[in-house]
Order: sequence, then C-alpha cells, then structure tokens
Amino acid sequence: MNDSVRRIDPSTDPASAAIMLGCQPQQIGPCARCQGLTVRYGSNAQLISPACCAKDQTPT
Repeated sequence: MNDSVRRIDPSTDPASAAIMLGCQPQQIGPCARCQGLTVRYGSNAQLISPACCAKDQTPT
C-alpha cells in the first residue's frame, strides 16, 4: 500500500496544493469522490485525486 499519497484537504491554500501537485494554482479544484484537492483544470486535469486513484490500485 502506498502511504505517501495523501488526500489534500480542501482548506489547503491553492498555492501550496499546486506545489504538491505540480501545477498552477488556478488549475486546482475538488476531487469528484473525496472533495480533496486535485488538478481539476488544464491539460493534465484529473477528476479523481491522486489519493483516490491510489486507493483504486490497492489490492483487496
């Protein structure tokens, strides 16, 4: 299990979240599942946050 991928709380400053996600602050938006922050807009947009994607790839 990958414990290094964590949900980014929606109260996190967009500039800080952008640094963590490797994008611009104006590209930040809510995850469709957990409402945590993700790259929601732009060419690398993801509707699902990295934390939710990691959960999907975890073997059950």
